[in-house]
Amino acid sequence: MSEIASIKYVCTKDENGKEEIFTFPKSIDHDRFAHALCEIGPDFQYREPISAGFVTRRGKCLGSSGTLDLDSRIADTAILAMQYA
Repeated sequence: MSEIASIKYVCTKDENGKEEIFTFPKSIDHDRFAHALCEIGPDFQYREPISAGFVTRRGKCLGSSGTLDLDSRIADTAILAMQYA
């Protein structure tokens, strides 16, 4: 990774196709976090992880998740930027 990644992320898709990014500390495994999302409540029961990786200090999504076997996507950076706008 060319930039220092400060946090991890998982991008999920709900039953309506809406994609949403969740960020969390590097100390938590991607797969455990994705599983925990489903336990939050009824609105989160169906969350399909579709990409995962790391977020740099400049807000760029990159890398991959070995525990979920998913890569980051170019679109993830734009989705994250829209969520924080």
